[in-house]
Amino acid sequence: MKSKINNPLKVDELGPQWANIEDSLHILVGEQTPLRKKIISDMFRATIKLARENPGSLNLKISATALKELRFSFKIFRPHRKTPKITMFGSARISPTDPLYHMAKDFAQKAVLRKYMIITGGGPGIMAAGNEGATPNGGFGLNIKLPFEQSANSFIDPEKGLINYKYFFTRKLFLVKEAWAFVFFPGGFGTFDEAFEALTLLQTGKTNLVPVVFLETENYGYWTELVDFLNRVMLKKGLISGTDSSLYRVCHSAEEALNHFDLFYKNYQSTRYVDDKVSIRIKKQLSDKVIEQINMQFKEFFKAGPLHASKALPEEENEPEIKDLPRLVFTWKKKDFGTLRRLIDFINENTV
Repeated sequence: MKSKINNPLKVDELGPQWANIEDSLHILVGEQTPLRKKIISDMFRATIKLARENPGSLNLKISATALKELRFSFKIFRPHRKTPKITMFGSARISPTDPLYHMAKDFAQKAVLRKYMIITGGGPGIMAAGNEGATPNGGFGLNIKLPFEQSANSFIDPEKGLINYKYFFTRKLFLVKEAWAFVFFPGGFGTFDEAFEALTLLQTGKTNLVPVVFLETENYGYWTELVDFLNRVMLKKGLISGTDSSLYRVCHSAEEALNHFDLFYKNYQSTRYVDDKVSIRIKKQLSDKVIEQINMQFKEFFKAGPLHASKALPEEENEPEIKDLPRLVFTWKKKDFGTLRRLIDFINENTV
């Protein structure tokens, strides 16, 4: 029989033997819910198709390494999935004698006291300061393997908190995915890359809305200069929207930054998008008066109809752990996440 190893496959060209493989998945992975069985089946199917399409050894190696890094990262974070985490970014070149190092260490210490965990890129500088402040067991280090400049700092628990990545894209996924908040200290190209990627994901709705703080010592002249550029050049030329400034804040002390994070989660819990509906999950229902104020103040935002109190939508039944939380529901076309952030701030600020 002639091999089809080099023949690209269409969606349904795995052959009748696939049905037997799919039915036997429980032998390999145990009993699964129908949804999880479908997802796992899709993963097996994609792997088989990838191998039979013969993309080349390098591409197979990239796929295998990325999947291994994903699996190990899920394993490390799983025990802490309900614990709020702050991802810290900043220069790898800041020395332990620099005031910024002390500020970053102080921030991490105070964050852990407020029951946050700390995630850093795992290297020296600001990352080491964050992990040092979070010791002995409040921090993770997501280290990238580089030929120079970075190796994992000594403040990370190598068994429970250290993940070494070959690829930036898998590392970036978890720096963002696991974060309940971001804090950016001054840094170089890498910090700028991470800061603008985070803002782009928030601006476009490709990640959950979380608070972002640019933190520097008073009169340091780094983030304040950047924000001046954003307002003076990018906003003036129409390259960003006026409401985009709601997606971040410049702070000058650890307490100010942490208070900002605490306020964001005072009443707000999360957001779920269901077709053109938005379900804002909150911890305590608002009064009718506050809901009326919201509809007046944000009436241009609610062109398709007013915001109203609600129970969980039927589509939210797959999140049973939060099904009893009250909701605020409205119709929206998923544009202008800066105004959505302002709405969340208003909700928190008007919660008794």
